[in-house]
Amino acid sequence: MKRFFLPLVVILAAVTLARAAEQDEPQGSVVRVRASIQPYDQFRPWQKKAPYGLNGTGVVLPGGRVLVTAALVANRTEVGLEKPGSAEKCPAQVEAIDYEANLALLRPSRPEFLAGFRGLALGPALRAGDDAEVWQLEKNGELLRSHAEILTVGVGRYPNDEAGFLQYGVRVSLPKRDDSYTLPLIRQNQLVGMVMMYDRDSQEGAAIPGPMIDRFLQDAGDGKYEGFPTLGVSWSPLRDPLLREEVSAPKTGGILVTRVNPRGTAGRAGLVEGDILLAVDGMKLDEDGNYRDPLYGPTAIGNLVRVRPKVGSRARFLVSRMGKEIELEGTYDRRARDEVAVPTLAFDSPPRYVVLGGLVFQELTGAYLQEWGDKWSERAPQRLVEYFVFQQEKRPDPEKKVVFLSQVLPAPINLGYQQYTGLVLEKLNGKEIRSLEELAREFDGASDRELLLEFRDDPGKLVLDTAETRVKQEEIQRSYGLPALRKL
Repeated sequence: MKRFFLPLVVILAAVTLARAAEQDEPQGSVVRVRASIQPYDQFRPWQKKAPYGLNGTGVVLPGGRVLVTAALVANRTEVGLEKPGSAEKCPAQVEAIDYEANLALLRPSRPEFLAGFRGLALGPALRAGDDAEVWQLEKNGELLRSHAEILTVGVGRYPNDEAGFLQYGVRVSLPKRDDSYTLPLIRQNQLVGMVMMYDRDSQEGAAIPGPMIDRFLQDAGDGKYEGFPTLGVSWSPLRDPLLREEVSAPKTGGILVTRVNPRGTAGRAGLVEGDILLAVDGMKLDEDGNYRDPLYGPTAIGNLVRVRPKVGSRARFLVSRMGKEIELEGTYDRRARDEVAVPTLAFDSPPRYVVLGGLVFQELTGAYLQEWGDKWSERAPQRLVEYFVFQQEKRPDPEKKVVFLSQVLPAPINLGYQQYTGLVLEKLNGKEIRSLEELAREFDGASDRELLLEFRDDPGKLVLDTAETRVKQEEIQRSYGLPALRKL
């Protein structure tokens, strides 16, 4: 029997080629992410909804972190990582999360779990017409690549943000897979975006662009995530020549500032209603509120004031006021978004409530209204919708929350009141109620024989017997299986 021996140099060359091929394989850059989700029940604020699971494909980044969309891990009870093609799993913690930008950074509880994963670097920003790939994982761990085309680049609404961020419009044919809740967008083995929305019928979706991801990761790098700034203004385009003349606008360019949040970046810099905003940070604005981005061309002001700057950086404004140009300076921050009477977002924390004699009081949030479904603006109590939608116009004090009667748990003590819902509370025994804490405090210290609840809407007033209410509180709690009569 003859034996054949390969020269040592050939063997070494083969090993080198095998290692090179292994390094080119992208499986070392993605992991399965499995999240157990259990949202709070906004209609029954003392309990959670039934749990369910979500699966996505997470991107391993250099440094041993995993990037996913925030929607994948919102209201999580636990998050785990799983290696493709392997049963090896590892719990993970959320290190930074931004529900507005829909991004989250995960850290494995065992850093060695990602040993051997080289991670993906961020690639260049894309333009309309560019090609990319969307990566999915098969059950056996193999990578499935789908060709994608960038259709549009512009400012659009994200799932949890009304003001809008930069996003890619993507066309791609995606097979249905278990790990498709969040998927990476790849170009030349570099991360260029994260697919966050997809319509299977039209085969079109939306992706978070690389510049948004880069900005998020830079902010999270120091362990103190601050988020994306906001300007805190409403504005109207100035295309109408008659309107331009009426507001003493220059011949070209600029937008009309219609409302200013005094707590926001623009308000504290000195902008007022009626100003013509001509430029931000040296970037001129046209009549539609677009600036000329060096990469994307005409782009909405939202990208200019939310993605390019950081919280704490200097803000510069050029405005025309009564026909005279004025330069103003300030500091970018998030106060206009965070300090509001009716918050938009409410993830990962239980709703607040107080039960008095079976009357359930809550503080109004966007999450409560969205519990009414896709058409919440039509289905929810209209008085509450108005407070939420028009809070900029009404300019409510952010320290004064909208406390409302959400429902009545039937009991003999509240007989005759059980049909009432959505009533906004003004006073208890003549004392203005600005929060649930004040409501609970006034009830605990009430010395009058009756509890007089005054509302902004009909029937205007409801009355409970003070002593009887206190006696019946525990009975109502037991009858309805409430873990507590208040959550503050």
